[in-house]
Amino acid sequence: MNMSDQQYLEDHTAAVRAEQAVLGGLLLDNDALDRIDLVSANFYRPDHRLIFEEIVRQVASRRAADPITVFEALGSKVEDCLPYLTRLRASAVSSVNIGRHAEIVSDKARKRALGVLAVEMQELAHSFQPAAVCVDLVASKLEALAQQKTDEEPKLMSETLGEYLGVLQARLNGEIKPVATGHRDLDDRLDGGLERGTLTVVAGRPGMGKTAFGLGIARNIARDGGVALFLSMEMSRTQVTDRNVSAIARVPLGWLRKPGEGRLDTPHWDAVTHSVAVARDMRLFIDDKTGLNMLEIRAKARSVKRKAGGQLDVVVVDQLSFITGGKAEREYMVIGEYTRALVALSKELDTAVILLCQLNRDCEKRPDKRPLPSDLGMSGSIEQDAANIMLLYRDEVYNPDSNDKGICEVNSAKQRQGQPGTVALAYIGSQTRFEDLQYPWRKHVPEEKPARKRKGFE
Repeated sequence: MNMSDQQYLEDHTAAVRAEQAVLGGLLLDNDALDRIDLVSANFYRPDHRLIFEEIVRQVASRRAADPITVFEALGSKVEDCLPYLTRLRASAVSSVNIGRHAEIVSDKARKRALGVLAVEMQELAHSFQPAAVCVDLVASKLEALAQQKTDEEPKLMSETLGEYLGVLQARLNGEIKPVATGHRDLDDRLDGGLERGTLTVVAGRPGMGKTAFGLGIARNIARDGGVALFLSMEMSRTQVTDRNVSAIARVPLGWLRKPGEGRLDTPHWDAVTHSVAVARDMRLFIDDKTGLNMLEIRAKARSVKRKAGGQLDVVVVDQLSFITGGKAEREYMVIGEYTRALVALSKELDTAVILLCQLNRDCEKRPDKRPLPSDLGMSGSIEQDAANIMLLYRDEVYNPDSNDKGICEVNSAKQRQGQPGTVALAYIGSQTRFEDLQYPWRKHVPEEKPARKRKGFE
């Protein structure tokens, strides 16, 4: 070691004696490991980290850890290893106070982390990152330090029933409820709507209406008093607003983009004016920066929740292929980074997250072109991380003479807390708007044509 014991003791961010008491207590009583909540990184001295890791490894392997067994494993990695381990063991009269000693070690580790964060703050202040991103990063790290999460022991189901009954009563009273999408049949399929703390993936081939569907849900939630964030990495804020006004006013989108030639007469202008007034009262936040990374997505979501007084009901990310910043070497691993981060974001902010993504072309090679979860591509992480997977299909895209013109099938192909199934919505393409069907609908599956028999000799 480069530092003497005296130098370690003089460092006010270290608790060397408490670390020694913890290690000595563990060497005396291996079972005491269950009474503390530490990781090796909590220890200040490098040799203490190594010793703790080895004790944990041996106990986890159901082997007794004592000075001899730890020395045999570490050897020259720790200077004067055996004498030092022997002294640690001998100095521990009992393990009664090991919990308190562990708390001291943990507290000092947090203070050191605070010092590291102070240095990072200086570096961020001189970086090229936007101030909002820097502040959010610092705030999130401070929150983690403040919470000091500890691992809970497994509980018997009987011990959790009291808490569960409280949750059930809150659901009954309407205090805890899903985030309704605004589409009757879809909400029925989802047992009331989207669940907070989960990721929902909405996928489809180009032209199926993914953006219109995601934006429509965000708009419905905001219309009903909720708070929604729509991250548009594909369209500008003006284009998104065009769509919102068109959908609310029920005026063709093309008329708004080219309002001349007498298209917008007085009734239509009145509808547009009214829709603007309605939209003004909605708490629908729109961001149109392209190429967002996960840190920026998180920062924007946290910012919206702060602005909205702590409420954020849904975050819609449009779309997966525009997210940047993945560090993995392979594409499927990068996608896994994104989906895991979005799940973590949904849990952290207690909100529903919707991720829009494009399917590959495999579905178009089949007679029945309705998409399947396997069409999501090579990343199994999407199927694994998403609580819900919704696949959009409009038959008229492939069959201009379809009997299902103006209908979009929403296949809830995966529903973690319920049964998969398909619902149908009306799609008004001129207004890029979805609404509930007003009549019963049955799915029509095309029959596969039998192969022609070959003429002539076989």
